[in-house]
Amino acid sequence: MLTFWIVFCIVDMAGGFTRLVEEGLELDPLEVQSLKSACVGKLQEAILSGKFAIGDKLPSERDLAKMLGVSRPVLHEALVALNAQGLVHIEARRGVFVRDYRRESSMALLQTLLKYEQGDFNPDLFRSLIAGRLLIERETARLAALQCDTHQKERFHSLLEEGRQAVGDSTQALCDYDYRFHLEIALASGNQMYPMILNSLKGVHSNLAGKFYRHMMTAGDVQQVLAYHRSLVDAICRAEADQAEQIMETLLRHGEETMIRIVYTQ
Repeated sequence: MLTFWIVFCIVDMAGGFTRLVEEGLELDPLEVQSLKSACVGKLQEAILSGKFAIGDKLPSERDLAKMLGVSRPVLHEALVALNAQGLVHIEARRGVFVRDYRRESSMALLQTLLKYEQGDFNPDLFRSLIAGRLLIERETARLAALQCDTHQKERFHSLLEEGRQAVGDSTQALCDYDYRFHLEIALASGNQMYPMILNSLKGVHSNLAGKFYRHMMTAGDVQQVLAYHRSLVDAICRAEADQAEQIMETLLRHGEETMIRIVYTQ
């Protein structure tokens, strides 16, 4: 009887799978990260964090493969991928060098940077990222204050409530809330490019906000961030454009100073 039941279940499952396939509901198979991908990720981190600086020559393939615990063919494939991304350049009979991505950046390199969700950034690169956000988000705050309507005010106050609830949840919940908060301001600006820019920075935001809120949770300073958010929303809702712009700068500068303290001065 048990054997019959097992066979019946298998047949029933197979029939269900066949139906899903016929209806075009196939699922992509799971993929395990390859050694090459892991190697690429490790070298990206070493370069973007500044362990290998611009112009540095990387160790020989033999030594680097030994350091990473991979075969030389795997390492070579990873280096070729990094060369295609614009992070390194390979010179025949001379070796592999970290490319000056400030002068020779490409769309492939920009995509690599924006997807960099783990590891630290070179301090100068980190400050450049903050400067870019300041340039964009001061403007989104100013425009949001000039265009905020009743519906948008309700959206902001709903988000602030989500922030209060996230404090008692987890670091990830705070990171998600923080991203939605900044995205909502970009949407309220009325400029369609600003939300797209912030969306492209989501990986970077996840990286930096994760470190920030882990520290804030430990230090018990999350309420300070939420206070900045409330002040910013109040300024936007009162149509105080200059004040909103100033509070956004204060908020981002606070994040920059905190990150420098917890990541770059230890």
